[in-house]
Amino acid sequence: MLVGRVTGNVVSTSKTDTLRCASLLIVQPVALDTLQMKDDYVICLDDVGAGVGDLVFCAYGSSSRQSDTSKRYASDFTIYGILDTITIKGKRTYDKAEEEQACSWLE
Repeated sequence: MLVGRVTGNVVSTSKTDTLRCASLLIVQPVALDTLQMKDDYVICLDDVGAGVGDLVFCAYGSSSRQSDTSKRYASDFTIYGILDTITIKGKRTYDKAEEEQACSWLE
């Protein structure tokens, strides 16, 4: 699994039939303990209705095609959930309810 922040979306008017009507989002991976964004991006099929600013978890490889929705799409990365909290070794490193604003990562 990969955890990352949704930083944008991708629009493609010309694509394979297996991606028609699919929502594609840009996800930038983060370090779980610090939430620092890594210098990398992936394009993910959105299976949960995520939006820009959301912290999400993604499956990749063949695991990205295991849900009822994603199994019909040609995708190597699929967003499977929007995170509410992250707790590591008893310490809360992320709490969606305590974020000052959804896009505070833009600053």
